[in-house]
Amino acid sequence: MDASTQNTELTASFTTAAWDRIAPIMAEIEALPLLTRLSDGTLPPEIFRHYILQDALYLKHYARCLAIVAAKAPDNAQVLRFLGSAQKAITVEQGLHAGFLTQFGITAADVTAAEPSPTCFAYTNFLLTTAYHRSYAVALSAILPCFWIYWHVGEAIKNRPVIEGNAFQAWINTYGDPQFAAGAREVIALTDIAARAASPAERIEMTDVFVRASQYEWMFWDSAWRLETWPV
Repeated sequence: MDASTQNTELTASFTTAAWDRIAPIMAEIEALPLLTRLSDGTLPPEIFRHYILQDALYLKHYARCLAIVAAKAPDNAQVLRFLGSAQKAITVEQGLHAGFLTQFGITAADVTAAEPSPTCFAYTNFLLTTAYHRSYAVALSAILPCFWIYWHVGEAIKNRPVIEGNAFQAWINTYGDPQFAAGAREVIALTDIAARAASPAERIEMTDVFVRASQYEWMFWDSAWRLETWPV
């Protein structure tokens, strides 16, 4: 087996190996009370309001991360493919936020005045720092968990019995929707392409940031459940 063949085999399933690495984190995410009670419609409205406000703040920074990552893509085909999948995800989430902000009585002024929680602040700064200062492959691996984990969670909840009158059904429908799934699959594919061209050191860093971002995903939902604010 020559070196190029061996390298291809090692990197062809980068995302599969990365997903396997976060299996313990995913088990904790799937058990989060916020997601359990969102799926059965019993989540207290004040917790969901806190979550959706923080998510709106997060998305503003996440969109900028996506733009930075796209600008670092090595060729026009990947730039266009990445921008297309990113646009799908942002459009879907912005539509979801608009509906929920109205439904739960959150005004534009509330969004403007909202302050990121410690977890939201830390997560978005981690993503922005990685996007600015690391390679395309590493930055792509950092933004991937948001796509993939929301897709996974949405699919899992979507397959549970529908609760009539669930105020959060639109959230379930959004992340279980084929359009969101298509965007997530495209980013997974792009990450595998980037891994094939990455050095061994880069692939280690790709895995590290993928795991860290997945930990932040758990922290984000948990912090909303606890109505996290700055302690001092």
